[in-house]
Amino acid sequence: MTKLAIMSDLHIDLNHFGDFELETLKNLLKEEGITHLHLAGDISNHHYQTSLPFIEKIAEQVKVTYNLGNHDMLDLDETTIQNMDFQVIDLGNRYLVSFQGWYDYSFSTEKTEAENLAFKNRFWFDRRLNRGLSDPDMTKKVLKKLDKVLAQLDKPAIVAMHFVPHSDFTMTHKTFKPFNAFLGSQAFHDVFVKHKIADVVFGHAHRSYGTREIDVVRYHSRPLGYVREWDLTINYVSDHPELNPTGTWNLSKRYNLVKKLPDYQDYQKQHLKEEFKNSMTIFEL
Repeated sequence: MTKLAIMSDLHIDLNHFGDFELETLKNLLKEEGITHLHLAGDISNHHYQTSLPFIEKIAEQVKVTYNLGNHDMLDLDETTIQNMDFQVIDLGNRYLVSFQGWYDYSFSTEKTEAENLAFKNRFWFDRRLNRGLSDPDMTKKVLKKLDKVLAQLDKPAIVAMHFVPHSDFTMTHKTFKPFNAFLGSQAFHDVFVKHKIADVVFGHAHRSYGTREIDVVRYHSRPLGYVREWDLTINYVSDHPELNPTGTWNLSKRYNLVKKLPDYQDYQKQHLKEEFKNSMTIFEL
């Protein structure tokens, strides 16, 4: 029996993963009986230097596959990015189809394409990437390939992608709404509905939605995200209001208040396995 776990947005460099984090994850995989781990993007900012050694260590224990996220693309040329996209992995009674996705600004219709691009070039991580096409054209290319790949399948599939496939998973706070332009595209959902895809796992937005069914698709979103966003960090600060005298809800500020405290560091170690487990979507096949 295959027991597949899908995780996303580990950001192992920015989250300072060391031996303890690696061993905690490996122990959890063993305890849960996981035989196949798929990482749905944003493993780290440095694919060869950081991500691959991490993957190789986990692969000593279980099968590991992955698709890229935007952070993973930083050290890669476009040919390599394309060659690593669209894997179809036979799981027995189903396939695992993994691909990156992209975005076309359609989640930010209040701005023109030029305005969204200008905002991206000022504030968004992807200004550091040169993919050779405009973002809308890149998304059209990906959608065309996705439609073709799904049309050729001869049994049901679980899909793993990095970017956001439906507007229900975009940001609503006015501070963050401009970043919706770079989250994904509703057009991915339309392709999934067309091909009657039952399960899609994604990440990217660093917000956990659990499992939510829209039309014929069950969407699963449990990204790990940055340590400042982890439930254990939020819970620790909430349980110690004396450490947050201004009552700020800025996650970076809250984390900075406690990150060097030995008590918080112990708390993080005690609850890390739970944080990892809550960031897994598991399929028994």
